[in-house]
Amino acid sequence: MSTSAGLPVLTRQRLGQLLPGLAGNPSAPPAVIVRLVAAEGARGVLVQRRDLSPEAAVILATVPEAHLRSDLAANPGIPRSVQDVLARDADPKVRMRLAEGAEFFTTVGLHGIKYPAPLPHDLYELLARDPEPMVRRALAFNRQLPDDLRIMLLDDPDGRTAGIAATEWPSVPVGRITQLLDFTGSFGQQLLLGRLDGPLPAETAHALLAGIDAAAADGEDPDTDLLCRIAKVTSLTPELTARFLAGAQLRAAVAGNATLPPELVAELANDPDNGVRAAIAVRRGLEPALRESIPVEYDDRSSAVVDWLLSDDLSRDDLVALAGSRHQILRKTLAMRPDLPDEAVQVLAEDESFAVRLFVCERQPNAPARLLARTADEWAGYSRWDLLAHKNFPGDAAVRLTRSADPADRAVAAAHPGLPAETLDALLADGDATVRRRAAANPALGPGRVVELLASSDPAVAAAAAGNPVLPVTAMLGIADQAGL
Repeated sequence: MSTSAGLPVLTRQRLGQLLPGLAGNPSAPPAVIVRLVAAEGARGVLVQRRDLSPEAAVILATVPEAHLRSDLAANPGIPRSVQDVLARDADPKVRMRLAEGAEFFTTVGLHGIKYPAPLPHDLYELLARDPEPMVRRALAFNRQLPDDLRIMLLDDPDGRTAGIAATEWPSVPVGRITQLLDFTGSFGQQLLLGRLDGPLPAETAHALLAGIDAAAADGEDPDTDLLCRIAKVTSLTPELTARFLAGAQLRAAVAGNATLPPELVAELANDPDNGVRAAIAVRRGLEPALRESIPVEYDDRSSAVVDWLLSDDLSRDDLVALAGSRHQILRKTLAMRPDLPDEAVQVLAEDESFAVRLFVCERQPNAPARLLARTADEWAGYSRWDLLAHKNFPGDAAVRLTRSADPADRAVAAAHPGLPAETLDALLADGDATVRRRAAANPALGPGRVVELLASSDPAVAAAAAGNPVLPVTAMLGIADQAGL
């Protein structure tokens, strides 16, 4: 039996299986989402939707389950009115999730980290005065906390909050560095120096060096990591420069110092140590001809990147030129940028370095299909699913993967929108439940077939079909009707 919309008559048990899938359906309109809020089994999915309607978010902010309100607070897509409510929630864990502004990962075909938009200033101020230290500590980690409120937290009665506020300052003001260094030990000092908004004053460098020398005089090993950080960021004087040029490790650190005199830049470009030459080669603003003249050997397995190359505003010509650089670390970092012109992407896609080509596949929306297929055959790492889920992954390669002995391969391939009907039918009968679910959620099935699958004898298939974006809205409303929502 079926309804007038072609929807089968569903049992209460089956409706309970369908509602969570429908709650995650990207095509579900606001009218459906609001009705689903009344279903307890759907709320856990709804609070995580990035496109949650304001009407639904307002209702979810008042549900009795604190863990759901907490997940809602971490959702970067909720409106200001709901943030106001959650900032005053009775449960401090809810307020904490709102305060921390944690980054979130995007891994559907493109790997990357994103951050939620900043909260209004008055909400930050409310959270900075929260009576619970856990909330203020979370706020101190928030990279978008306004400076005036971060300064306020430096005087927080909770010492841990004050320490976090100091060491987690995203762009540390040079004028406050002496005060902030007192909040933490060696590792925290390294973090602070790494985020300075200008050169470290020489007198502060001398004070830090005096402490390191005193500890060494008492028999402690020199803190080489802190020494290197000081060498990289301090405002150099002849005395400091002489000290930092004394050994290869410190020369490599001072090679990245923005205040290093030009004559020493040229001298270190010919240093016998590979690490020193490598540090000179990645200096911001280095004359291109000099940069390309420096011979450096790179380890393709290294995770090192060039921070300024990810953040600086570079012209199209600069980006294309850097794509052809002799330096692997520049090409690898460049492949991570989200704003590359197609010409640069094409150059990097043919790079001799596997690491460069892998980053093109992981981060570039225009990664070539042939490169994605080739890399998927060679790469078994954590981001392989990103490659296989990329919009440019070729359909013929996806069909081959559906015959893989590895169910993880078949599961990713099952979501490819270019699969033929006979392949999808085979995947719907696969022995692995994840493969069947992903096949049932594939929009290539077509609306009629998806409606049929809602009554499948396999609950996993039926639930996934409810989340399929081609499910007709009439069927979505019919599910809500039958569930009494």
